[in-house]
Amino acid sequence: MSGLGRSPRRDPSKRNSITDRILGSFNKTRQDASASIQRRASSASAPKQSPVSRIREWLDACNRGHDHHCSPGSRPQDQDVPTFRPAWLIDSAERCLVRAKTTDRYVALSYVWGPGDRKRRPSTEADPAILVKANVDVYEDALPEEDLPKTVLDAMWVARKLGLRYLWVDKLCIVQDDQEEVDAHVRHMAYVFANAYLTLIAAHGDIKTGLLPLDPRRTPAGGRGPLGMGSSSPTHEELVRRSKWRSRGWTLEEALYSRRRVYFFEEAMAWECHCETWQGSPTSVAKSVRGRRDVCDTPLSSAVFAYRHAPWPDLDEYARISMDYSARKLTLVDDTLPAFSGITHILSRVFPGGFLYGMPLMFLDVALLWRPQASIRRRAVMKPPFLPSWSWMGWWFDGVPVDLGLWRAAADYVVEPGAARQGPRQKRLQSPHAFKIKPTLTWNLTDRQATAPVPNNGFQFRDLRSRRSSGSSLPPGWSRAGSYFKHDSDDATLFKYPIPVEDPPEEDEYPPPPGETAFPGPYLSFRTSSAFFVVDYDATLAPREAEMNPPVAVGNIWSKSNQWSGSVRAHDGWLGIQSSNYEGDEALEFIAISTATERRGSHVFTEEQFAANRDAGDFVDVVNVLWIERIGGVAYRRGLGHVLQKAWDAQPKQEVDVLLG
Repeated sequence: MSGLGRSPRRDPSKRNSITDRILGSFNKTRQDASASIQRRASSASAPKQSPVSRIREWLDACNRGHDHHCSPGSRPQDQDVPTFRPAWLIDSAERCLVRAKTTDRYVALSYVWGPGDRKRRPSTEADPAILVKANVDVYEDALPEEDLPKTVLDAMWVARKLGLRYLWVDKLCIVQDDQEEVDAHVRHMAYVFANAYLTLIAAHGDIKTGLLPLDPRRTPAGGRGPLGMGSSSPTHEELVRRSKWRSRGWTLEEALYSRRRVYFFEEAMAWECHCETWQGSPTSVAKSVRGRRDVCDTPLSSAVFAYRHAPWPDLDEYARISMDYSARKLTLVDDTLPAFSGITHILSRVFPGGFLYGMPLMFLDVALLWRPQASIRRRAVMKPPFLPSWSWMGWWFDGVPVDLGLWRAAADYVVEPGAARQGPRQKRLQSPHAFKIKPTLTWNLTDRQATAPVPNNGFQFRDLRSRRSSGSSLPPGWSRAGSYFKHDSDDATLFKYPIPVEDPPEEDEYPPPPGETAFPGPYLSFRTSSAFFVVDYDATLAPREAEMNPPVAVGNIWSKSNQWSGSVRAHDGWLGIQSSNYEGDEALEFIAISTATERRGSHVFTEEQFAANRDAGDFVDVVNVLWIERIGGVAYRRGLGHVLQKAWDAQPKQEVDVLLG
């Protein structure tokens, strides 16, 4: 698949001349770009180097020194890989819309939509500068004279000054009332940014603000000039973290898959690519201090993985991505799945079975062990697919990331990856405390009409880690490397035991991976054991940086013999169904979802609780449970708990069929 259908570009003679167009509109909004450059040069407070010259310097240094890691399509092996391409591009020189060709080199713009811009039904009445079916022909002739937002105009100006004629902007390059085209771009958004020659990130303000460091009339605080970043300035990472752009859900995949990015803050610019981060000249002292490495030895993945991911399922990396997304904001709750689907679309190629509601199905037993760090509230979407209570995506986390520490602790199959796939080397969780999960249930997905089994087979080869299994046959593609294992897809990574790995896509294929609609939902159906335990309030939990977020309640679980049996973390500050039980005890229903063994320490209990219950081998066996509330025959998740195996065995239980909504 090479994108949507193409049509011949219009004859340039049918448009106004470039000179007329630039004089009539471009200079009108830019207030004469050449005069601005002269003012920059003559201003006493302006830097000696213009912003565009700095960007060009960064581009040249990246092209010279990064061995094709950052320039799309420059590696011979990627030349013929048929990844998705945008349907439309803006011709910044002629100021019109053109049909994209696979050979076009383009700049992508990442920004924050303005207040009220994201509507359920896009229209030119609410937003004059938006592409809809009714104005495609008009925009092919000429973009609007008056209504283009300043950030778009600035991006067009930068692209033209860099000699990069074409620009991609979502609201002007996707027909917003063509649902098929919108869905295709949303699903393949990773490729739009991975295949961009450069991404411009408007990290300050919104689409109407403009790229402020380009404005020669601005005098930044401290007189540092628009390239700013003096010794007392915030670092690039600090500026990104504080930005509104960083808080938005849609911008995660735009940053994740862009191989090189120029950030425009309020008073400064910065460069970030696959190999380096520069806040000043790439040849300055700042480079050696703040750059990531002198020589980039980080390998790139194939273009079919958007250059970003390993060819095997990396649950630790996915946990970090999901934590980042969970803390971000969305204007429309119905965008929860679409804004993340570009990521899961790519990762479905390496996670056998794909994803549902952000949950990796091959690791469903682990995926259910997400925990809140502060009070969370349900996301009530207006139309299918509805988000279930058992997925982290079914909840608003209000700026405090979901706690996926148990995902990362369970992802113990990697010794150490050969290298991170992009950006700084991401540190994997290397915990001294073992958390070995044991699947115990058979899961099914259902919409109450159709039912499908869940392929939760991520740990099916874990027993091969044992030395006693040295003579056992290995899954296809796996071989032994001393006491470890290797897979044919990645010679640089050692594994503690094999995991299921998809066959790599053929070079001439672009198969659609399983998507969110491949399974019925939103219910999980399964048979398990249920028990009632008395719970009392123990403590509240909230990160220090989340002072405005109400804490979650942490409770003690007590057996029928009044023995401490475990702990539970609620989703909010309540441990009762109708009233707070701060003043008394209440019996809550728990259902078993898996078991786990911990050694030398605990990820679920306090140090004192673990020490008091470990056996002679320093092990503690645990039953992972969900606190549920039943409404109309459907169970809903209210919290996650962990019960000592011996206490669970001793408690009265019953076998139940559960429909978890």
